Amino acid sequence: MKKFTIFLTIFSLYLICSCGQKKPNVKVSEGKIIKKKSVIKKEIESEQRHYFDSTFVVNKQTFKFIINDINEEEITLTFFRNTEKIKVDTIQSGGLGGVEFVDFNKDKNIDILLTYIGNNPSYDLYLFDKSENKYKFLDGYNRFSEAKQLKANPKYYFSYQRAGCADMNWVSDLFYIDNYKTVHVGHIYGQGCTPDEKENPLEIEIYKIYKNDDVNKTLIEKLPYTKNIPKFDQKWMFIEKYWNKNYGKFN
Repeated sequence: MKKFTIFLTIFSLYLICSCGQKKPNVKVSEGKIIKKKSVIKKEIESEQRHYFDSTFVVNKQTFKFIINDINEEEITLTFFRNTEKIKVDTIQSGGLGGVEFVDFNKDKNIDILLTYIGNNPSYDLYLFDKSENKYKFLDGYNRFSEAKQLKANPKYYFSYQRAGCADMNWVSDLFYIDNYKTVHVGHIYGQGCTPDEKENPLEIEIYKIYKNDDVNKTLIEKLPYTKNIPKFDQKWMFIEKYWNKNYGKFN
């Protein structure tokens, strides 16, 4: 995900987790994070696996975001606006590897991204709703890894996920956001590896998804793999180019 210019200062920012991995914060173009300070206490190290505390300004409102353990499997996310507690969510903590401030939908407001470590990373995302001055959970976003916004039409986003054979097989999905829910409309399966190319040729299968249901899909196109992706590292270029050029087929 692209980094943006930030004029942010972070207050009480610290995350402790069993995985010990964390992606760097993606910088955003608007908003003000008030101060940065690491919180390291023996009590936290011995009793808490996850702890995060940050105060920042968005849309001229001061927000405080806190993560605390409930038990070994669950954490609470608590949101304050101008000292008023406005939201408390309980989520699973297994694999939680980092918290980032991003401008996901490029509306110049800070969004909050939680990263989970695994063979394919997964994410939870809270988008800032400027009209209500609060954060809203993006339902269904955890289905899409490494999502990026299309350049040709910023309404749409596409993802990438490994699907085996040392990342030679992969999938990419096209979706948009409607009322803080993801709507899945397109799917690509790239098969760059097969035990027998005569029986199972290397192909790129492209599907249209109906009614936001992964099972309800129709194959609309097959492309020869090596003709379109002659080298391993060219698949990302193919994926981005295909979605930007063809997103209209999936309306």
